[in-house]
Amino acid sequence: MQIETLSGVVVDLDGAPVCFIWRGSEYLVASRPVRWYSRRIWWEESSAAPKGAGPLMEVEMWRLWATSESSRTLFELRHLQPADSWEIYPLES
Repeated sequence: MQIETLSGVVVDLDGAPVCFIWRGSEYLVASRPVRWYSRRIWWEESSAAPKGAGPLMEVEMWRLWATSESSRTLFELRHLQPADSWEIYPLES
């Protein structure tokens, strides 16, 4: 599956996702999300990393189980800064 842009993400006070809308269905997080940071693949986004962009080179990642009315799926979510946008990648259902 391809990585897709995600909308309607609601987070708790710690910034962890609690629910989101994906492909027209609402998903509720059903497990404790695991957070880590990964390096952004900047060379695919531009020809050079912006000067002084150290913190922008990291991407907040979340792995979690979420349920909709019809399924339970393991997801990876990416929280991209400074745009405050989200991407989703389903791992298994």
